[in-house]
Amino acid sequence: MELGLAGRVAIVSGASKGMGRATAVALAREGANVTLCARDSDTLEEAAAEARSVSSDAQVLPVVADMANPTGIQCAFDETMAQWGRVDIAIANVGGPPPSQPTEVTDDQWYAGLELNFLSAVRLSRLVVPVMQKQGYGRIITVLSLAIKQPEDNLALSTVARTATAAFLKTLSTEVAKDGITVNAVLPGSVETGRLQGVAEMQARFHERDVASAMDDRLGLVPAGRFGRPEEVGDLIAFLASERAGFITGLNIPIDGGQLRAMP
Repeated sequence: MELGLAGRVAIVSGASKGMGRATAVALAREGANVTLCARDSDTLEEAAAEARSVSSDAQVLPVVADMANPTGIQCAFDETMAQWGRVDIAIANVGGPPPSQPTEVTDDQWYAGLELNFLSAVRLSRLVVPVMQKQGYGRIITVLSLAIKQPEDNLALSTVARTATAAFLKTLSTEVAKDGITVNAVLPGSVETGRLQGVAEMQARFHERDVASAMDDRLGLVPAGRFGRPEEVGDLIAFLASERAGFITGLNIPIDGGQLRAMP
C-alpha cells in the first residue's frame, strides 16, 4: 500500500529504542525524512543508522534532546525546521514516571509526571501546529498506554498523566481538523520493550512475586497469546501518519492483541 509519506518530514521523540525507534525506522522505510530525538547519543546514533539502512531516499537527522523539557523540544523543532523548513508529522513518545499508589504521590511527583507525559505533548503540539496549518497537512500522534482505558496496579501517576494527555489531544483534534491536521493517540498493551520488563519487575515487587511469574501473568492477559513487537506499533503509527489516514482523528487506538476487555 502506498502511504504517500515520501518526502514528508517527521519528528520522533524517544527514538533511540523500543517503539520510538521502530516508528522512526517505519517512517524512513516509507521515504519520510526523520528527526530522531533521544537523550543518549550512542543508542541514538545506532537507531539513526538503522533508519538510514532501510531507505535510500529518506534523510535522517539525529538530535540529542530531552523531550521531557521545553529546551529539548524547542531544540528538536528548530533543528528540523533548519534542515527541511517544515514539519508534517510529530510523534510524541516519552517514558513513564515511577510506579505509585494514588494516595502516596507527592505534589512534586505529580508535577514531574505531568511535565513528562502531559506537557511534553502540549509543548510539541504548540510548536508544530502553526507550521502544519500553513501547509494544510499535519499528523500529531502520541504514544500513550492501554492503562488509560484499563488501569494497572501501582501505576497511578502514569495513568493520570497520560489520561490528561488523551483529553488534551481530543480537544486539540476538534480545533485543527479543518486545517487538514489529524490528532490521534496509540495505546500499546504488552509490547516487548524495556518498559514492559520494568513494569513486570515493579508489579512483581508490588505483589511480592518473582519476575518470571509476573511476565507469565501478563502474557495470560493477552488473547493473542504473545507479546506485541515494537515494529507492529511503528507500522500502525506510519499508517496514521499517512495520507491514507486523513479521515481518522481524535481517537485512542489500542494495539494490544485483545488485552483490552472493555468495548474500546
